[in-house]
Amino acid sequence: MNNKHIIERYLIEEKKLTGAQLIMALKKIEKYEDICKEFCLWLEKRDYEFDNPLEVGGYTAKQIFELNPRLNGIGVYNFLITLREEPEVAKKYIEEGFREG
Repeated sequence: MNNKHIIERYLIEEKKLTGAQLIMALKKIEKYEDICKEFCLWLEKRDYEFDNPLEVGGYTAKQIFELNPRLNGIGVYNFLITLREEPEVAKKYIEEGFREG
């Protein structure tokens, strides 16, 4: 099974995404090959412990999860995408303790 199918199955079965939400989530996570690859490793292991973890903006997936466990799984890797695309915005969320509102 290729990565896209593994991710799609996770999004449908575990995150209950359908239609446009599913398409948007797939498109986002597949945007960066390095982030997508590590997310697929996470899907296999369900653990953020990697020998050579990806670092984006000074943070690894494990560090993001430790800062905000509510982001488990796809949320952690989507946040890494935010760190890459909008580092100032992402770092503000981190500084504010991922406060909502």
